This record gives sequence, structure tokens and C-alpha cells, in this order.
Amino acid sequence: MQIKIEIDVKPEELRRFLGLPDVSGLQDDIVAFLRDKVGAAGEFDAASFVKQNLDNLRKRGPWKNIVARVLPGDDEEEAPAAAARKSPRKRAAAKKAAGKRSEVDESGPRESEVGGG
Repeated sequence: MQIKIEIDVKPEELRRFLGLPDVSGLQDDIVAFLRDKVGAAGEFDAASFVKQNLDNLRKRGPWKNIVARVLPGDDEEEAPAAAARKSPRKRAAAKKAAGKRSEVDESGPRESEVGGG
């Protein structure tokens, strides 16, 4: 046994029957907004966009850190500030390593380093 039911309704009638909201006004607003944005995209000036964003980047700290690493020696007054930003662990490890280097320098070469046997 087969039963076929065919319902001929418009989308608006079905939405109302199911209790769904009427979103046609919202759809019209979205389409108008997208048309405005696509139309404004033709007036987009890429050069000024890049220049403005590069100027903003240059003012930020991370950009200065990158430049300081790539071009060492340019900003010597910023080096203490960069060292101050290190974590206490990194500062302690750096001091410890510096202390070990000075101990080795003061005591001279070890027998194993000279090759005495």
C-alpha cells in the first residue's frame, strides 16, 4: 500500500504554518549591505592600506624586537630593556652560565683539555 500526499504551498505560507519567522526584511538588508561593500571594494587603495598598517606595526613592541634581532647594534639603549623583560629563570640561567665561563677562564685549561692523558 502506498500513500502519496502532495502539498502545494508557497514558502511564505509554509513558514507561517510552521511558525518560523519572516526573514525577508533581514535578507533584503543583507543583500543591500553586501552590494555596498562590493561597490566600495572598487575604491580600495592597497598602497595606503599597506602603508598605514606598516606605520602601526613600527610603533609596536614586537616589531621593534624583530628589528633589533635582525639588525643588532642599532638600538643599544634598548638592550637593557630587552634583558629586563626576560623571565627570572632565564636571567638566573644566564648568570650561572656567565659564572661557569669565568671559573673556567680563571683556572686555565684542564689536563683533559691539554691532552696530557
